[in-house]
Amino acid sequence: MTDESTDAESARSDASASPIRAVTGLVGSAWTALKTVYYANSLSWRFLKSGTLILFGFFLWAGANVLYSYNPGMTALRYPMAYGFVLILYGPFHHLVVLPLAFRWRRESGTRRTVGRKLPNAMLAVFLTVVLVLGTAPVGAMVVDFQSTLGSDGSDVSPDLLCEGAETENGTEISCELSESEGIDRVVVTSGDTQLVDDSEPPYEFTIRERELESVTGEKQFTVELEDEDGTMIRRYTRRLSMIEGA
Repeated sequence: MTDESTDAESARSDASASPIRAVTGLVGSAWTALKTVYYANSLSWRFLKSGTLILFGFFLWAGANVLYSYNPGMTALRYPMAYGFVLILYGPFHHLVVLPLAFRWRRESGTRRTVGRKLPNAMLAVFLTVVLVLGTAPVGAMVVDFQSTLGSDGSDVSPDLLCEGAETENGTEISCELSESEGIDRVVVTSGDTQLVDDSEPPYEFTIRERELESVTGEKQFTVELEDEDGTMIRRYTRRLSMIEGA
């Protein structure tokens, strides 16, 4: 009787452990496959990995930018945005330059052998540090305002909003103009709940001051809305101060 109870308990123990072993084995196999691909050093594999990282980085950067354009309060989106942005630039360099160089130096002796062993991890640490820095303090080239492109009613009116900053005695001033004014009857500029400009006369040029702008999650920004003669909004632009040259 005792032997039967022991066998039953062993069977239950094996049954409960088998899913864990299966998951552990699956994770181990995936990790082994990932390392095999990572260290593959043939020319074809280098270009394949580089191209894959460029595509992955681009879609991650673009997707995070789209979400951030409509949700500027979600500052956590800056980090996947920064990861994708840096990956586009660094991914090919890592697999085309860093890893081949590290593999070559590992076959030598002395200092080069030591550097070759540590170089890939050191460069990945630099990569992650740059991602953290850019995620915390994004540069203008990394942040694209997709809301300007997507936030319209489908009208053919699609001028460019050109803005630049300049330092004056009264602080930073931002001057903006539209590349064309056809089909536009009114331009309204707001920052937060404050209306800064209401212009109904072409060519719709305006100047605002940095101190007039309100901050959203630590970033000063303003919104420009274009309306037609019926008062219908046909285009909206959101500009963050960090995106404007000279500001």
